[in-house]
Amino acid sequence: MEITPRVHSIPAPQAFFSGPLAPNVYLVVEGGQGALIDAGYPDEGSIKPRLEYLQGMAGPSAGSGQALKLSQIIVTHHHLDHCGGAHALRQATGAAICMHPTEARLLSDWRAHVPQDVDIPREQQTMAERVRAWRHATAQATADRLVRGGDTVDVGGLTIDVIDTPGHTLGSISLYLREEGVLFTGDTVLGLGTVAIFPPPHGDMALYMQSLERLKSYDATLLCPGHGPPVRDVARKLQELIDHRREREQQILTAVGEGRGRLETMLADIYPELDRRLLGMARAQLLAHLHKLQSEGKVARRDQGTDSLYVLP
Repeated sequence: MEITPRVHSIPAPQAFFSGPLAPNVYLVVEGGQGALIDAGYPDEGSIKPRLEYLQGMAGPSAGSGQALKLSQIIVTHHHLDHCGGAHALRQATGAAICMHPTEARLLSDWRAHVPQDVDIPREQQTMAERVRAWRHATAQATADRLVRGGDTVDVGGLTIDVIDTPGHTLGSISLYLREEGVLFTGDTVLGLGTVAIFPPPHGDMALYMQSLERLKSYDATLLCPGHGPPVRDVARKLQELIDHRREREQQILTAVGEGRGRLETMLADIYPELDRRLLGMARAQLLAHLHKLQSEGKVARRDQGTDSLYVLP
């Protein structure tokens, strides 16, 4: 699906429920050269339509029959819905995988308990085993090139700037296509709704807020998110997310100040009608906000455990 002549979205069916929106995979193309931004899940149903799309792309001159040369697969972060298909796509195309060094390290330890934006109920053992197998497949997407903020990736005559945007994960990157004014944000910004931010060591709400402010400094006319539709009013979207996080913090501070500072009480009050499959992520998000507020001296943790009590200092 063409977004602009140089930017395409390559859809695939949702592999399974991990939220209402499937992960986006983008193709940046110029002069017969191309780069993928993210790679989707590692299952055949996700990889096949993307390979078919690449194979169907013509070269620089119409009717030449020249196949597109994919040179890079740039991974915004290590989660399996964004990085999972990278190794299979590399094998099929010869493209080099680029990612942040922090994400490359996290990717290598696929057996570790690292949140993956996939919250599987305990009773769904078959699905849990599939996710474990997919994490193993994702770990094969070892980095051919490590990139970080300030680096650039060339695609034909185009230049993609790498931007450090930690928060959702500690090595998350966003990408800015200079010639088009397009921001690719992975899970730092979604087309609809908000992304889950985990508390340290897997994520960081304070860093996330700084990342949103950093993205505001780019003169972007279009934002291509990791999930959901493209966003045209980029500045407004970024400010809405910043305002939303500040409002959430105020909700927490109000609850704590009124003596309703138990974690599970705040979870029920703030997310009263949330799909139960997303409660784990919502709980992590509250913990991320609470960690930030603790570090700023605005709340204190009274006790330990799964339902800790938070109070004003």
